[in-house]
Amino acid sequence: MARKAKSGTNKSAAIREYKAANPTASPKEIAEALGNSGLAVSAQFVSTVLTNAKKKRGKVGKRGRKPMAVPVDNLQQLIQVKKFVDQIGGLEKAKSAVDALA
Repeated sequence: MARKAKSGTNKSAAIREYKAANPTASPKEIAEALGNSGLAVSAQFVSTVLTNAKKKRGKVGKRGRKPMAVPVDNLQQLIQVKKFVDQIGGLEKAKSAVDALA
């Protein structure tokens, strides 16, 4: 279990409160402001606390791959195939027509 700071002040809570009061403050500014008020924290610690807070709110996650964009040429071909399938009367009939052609 984590121990409390010797001063009795929760540094993480102080960081979150300062960020709530000053949403545009950078981690370096937050570290300096809290240092002036008597809490010794580094900018890296501030960044860690803020990132963990975002994770708990569900704001940060893995990016993952971007979906592949269908090239415009392929999209137009797919539209033509769809029209062909509709003209023939369904996917099964279109498959049999293509098999007969092959």
